[in-house]
Amino acid sequence: MDNYSSRIAGIVYGGAAAEAAAIEPEGTEFSTGTQLGLYVADGLLEVLEWASDGQAADPPASVWLALLRWYKSRYGDFPEGLPAVYDRWIDAYPLGDGDVEDATKTGLEDVEMGTPRKPHGQEATGAEALVRAAPFGMIPQVDADWVIKMSQQAAVLTHGTWTTSVAYSLLVHHVLTGKTFLGSVTEVLDRISEHDAELAEQIRTGLAATVVTPTTAQQVLTAAIASVADALEQPVAPEQLFAAAVTNAVNHGGNTQATALLAGQLAGGLLGNTATGTPSHLKNYPVLEELIDRWIRLTS
Repeated sequence: MDNYSSRIAGIVYGGAAAEAAAIEPEGTEFSTGTQLGLYVADGLLEVLEWASDGQAADPPASVWLALLRWYKSRYGDFPEGLPAVYDRWIDAYPLGDGDVEDATKTGLEDVEMGTPRKPHGQEATGAEALVRAAPFGMIPQVDADWVIKMSQQAAVLTHGTWTTSVAYSLLVHHVLTGKTFLGSVTEVLDRISEHDAELAEQIRTGLAATVVTPTTAQQVLTAAIASVADALEQPVAPEQLFAAAVTNAVNHGGNTQATALLAGQLAGGLLGNTATGTPSHLKNYPVLEELIDRWIRLTS
């Protein structure tokens, strides 16, 4: 694999394997966070497919429709009053079990699509908009302003507090360009400080102190960043660094699945699939492999 392809594979494989390991040490099945991220990625793939045919598509609407397909796969039918969407390749793969935040379910059941002016889940503090935010940072031909705009519009489909999701999308964006990890974090802090000083301060503090039992999206992102930063201080092989980042994330407690998923994606994006390996032990591994192949083909 070239460097870009390896990083994309690292993000996808790393997040899924880390989430599965957070469920149980020898976990063989990823859960809701990875599922949501895969469907968001497929929504963006559909936009890229239209673009390759010379036609425009609206990314937030495409992601919304993709998440409605996820809803159907999880619950057996589309929400009442919302459009039935044609299946795509990803819908042939069965979904496993896993908890779903109320904000995600009710946000997708609303007959109107959430927008920045009328966001859904204005009181939601959970991490399910955050865990699906990585794909917005994985498209190499776009700039940071595009990442910010699209990540915000996708977050408010279910969660009104969007700055944490945007910060994570931006972090993945900078990591994918080959910046150092702390350099990438610094770039993100510079951009989000004016929008969310509290989040920026949490991240800065988390790099210097222990993050205890993360549960909110802000806390999960802070703990994931700290987990990777601490692992990178160890002079060991890439696969050991990846394992250390995931272990650190799980040891924080709280929402271990979300924290591990983010730490796994970040470590995989930094180190490539040399660190993550190919997680063929996962029951739904083929969907990860096909997503990576489709993504690289359309974005390279």
